[in-house]
Amino acid sequence: MRRFPILVLALGATTLSACVSDGATRADTAAPAPPAAAAPATPAPPPFDTRVVRDGNVLIAPQPLAADLEALGAKGVRRVINLRTPEEMATLGFDEAAVAGAKGMGYTLLPIAGNGGYTPAVLDAFSAAMASGEGDVLLHCASGTRAAHLYAAWLVREKGLSPEDAMRRVGPLGLWPLPMERLLDKPLRLEFSDAPQG
Repeated sequence: MRRFPILVLALGATTLSACVSDGATRADTAAPAPPAAAAPATPAPPPFDTRVVRDGNVLIAPQPLAADLEALGAKGVRRVINLRTPEEMATLGFDEAAVAGAKGMGYTLLPIAGNGGYTPAVLDAFSAAMASGEGDVLLHCASGTRAAHLYAAWLVREKGLSPEDAMRRVGPLGLWPLPMERLLDKPLRLEFSDAPQG
């Protein structure tokens, strides 16, 4: 009876030894693993100047890179009005105000943070910035949407355009026709109402 446990231990040791040597043999003769597939490359955005809408001396645009600002300065842009928040700008990777200043461009930061940032005070500040200098102006945010809405409001208040005409000016940024118009295949007519906003 005393030999039974010894026999089991002896069989277990023999089996373990066979597994270890078999694993080593398989590892030596196994085909090499295929190389890991490369992640698909992210397509580069279109050139900056193809994403800019010019209306007179105002260029409405998404976020420029440092090289874009340098090129715009060389092309005569004299001022930059940025609608992004300081928190957004902190993730940019370069100091936009410094790059603009190095190219001789004035720089104004008028942050619009979410829907609550669209206020008459921001429009007042933008109007003052527009009146404070000459030459071409780059007006931008992250995608161009905030910039386009602010510019359209300025056109209505300061230049006397109808809301519809103002929106048509910024239409190439994808803001006009409105998505509802595209979906229904019908144009909307915009006009102001004296009723308070609900």
